[in-house]
Amino acid sequence: MAPRLEPHAWSHRLRAGPETSREARWFLWQALKDDEPPADMDTAVLLTSELASNAARHGEEPIELSITVEEEGLRVSVYDQGPGFDPGEELGRSAGWGLGLIDQLSSDWGIERGDQGTEVWFRL
Repeated sequence: MAPRLEPHAWSHRLRAGPETSREARWFLWQALKDDEPPADMDTAVLLTSELASNAARHGEEPIELSITVEEEGLRVSVYDQGPGFDPGEELGRSAGWGLGLIDQLSSDWGIERGDQGTEVWFRL
């Protein structure tokens, strides 16, 4: 029987700008360097980059990147203080591939809106 995975998490504040996606990718690699990487680390890196760039482009600072390893797999979320969006409308637009990639490549994803901002997350 495989050992039970203890959940653990990391978070990092990102600044909106041209380096946001690169910094998010770097942080993901750093957070997971001592763990067994998810089955498809390339997908995790791509989707993390998409979440970070969307928050930098459309959200409001501060932007918080959270990475959680749990029994269900890897969960990555980006929180910002922007008002959020309707995922149905965004997936139907032709201006960008980010949410479409997240929808197609993640095992689950969602958007949580609150009074203080919006969290977009995915799970692999």
